[in-house]
Amino acid sequence: MEENTEITFENEFHRERIGLPHKGLVILIAALVLLTGGVAAAALLLPKPSGLPQFSEIMTSNHAAFDHPDYGTVDWVELYNPTDRDIDLSGYGFTNEIKRSFRYRFPDGTTIKPGEYLLLYCTGGTEQSDNDPLCTGFNLSASGEDLFLINPNNVEADEVHVPALEADTSYARNGNGAFAVSTVPTPGEENRFE
Repeated sequence: MEENTEITFENEFHRERIGLPHKGLVILIAALVLLTGGVAAAALLLPKPSGLPQFSEIMTSNHAAFDHPDYGTVDWVELYNPTDRDIDLSGYGFTNEIKRSFRYRFPDGTTIKPGEYLLLYCTGGTEQSDNDPLCTGFNLSASGEDLFLINPNNVEADEVHVPALEADTSYARNGNGAFAVSTVPTPGEENRFE
């Protein structure tokens, strides 16, 4: 029976957990990965597991496209459940800083039903509260950045590189699964492109 060895890295979430059959091979691959750019380089080659929540649409420069009842025109991130079952986000994290995996942590009991969307409000300076636990406490950069969704085991569930966006445009996943700029933002609804 083959023995699987898990490679882990301190102080950074795991892009993927890699099961390998031989300890010598583990050491060789670990050395190569670290020499060529760290765990991020290896993760780009590995497919994402299916059945996970995913980024669907992001707005980083909201001037008039969406108005939160308490916080006004805040940045937002939309997640989507592509599966046929509820996804429990309890303990998941969301971040725009690779060294801070759980900059925002989803409250216990947060779920996305099959085929539905969930909005996070990226409100700089507004802490997550009982009144609106989906406020992240940090906003997003209109000049572009990387966003990460992290599962409770500190493993990346999804990531997206958001480019610089003009006001009231979003970065949305199309029907083929690729992202593109949309001039018709649809927070909480199916994405549209003109």
